Amino acid sequence: MTPVSDLEFDVLSTLQSKLEALEVYEAYLEDCEEAEDSECRQLFQQIRDDDERHAERLRAALARLIGAGGGNGSR
Repeated sequence: MTPVSDLEFDVLSTLQSKLEALEVYEAYLEDCEEAEDSECRQLFQQIRDDDERHAERLRAALARLIGAGGGNGSR
């Protein structure tokens, strides 16, 4: 048996990707500011906001899975 289930691993990996993306979006927003492109800035803000919501949901799902003893399967 491994320390985390396949489902826990999936949720954790996806959460990590979202958190890494959130960091990068800040640089993209700065680039939009420098280019004075409000349309792209609005687009990146919307994407960032969506990913932030997704990250929050993934974090809650991971907490639930860990609290419940994980999902089935092994990794």
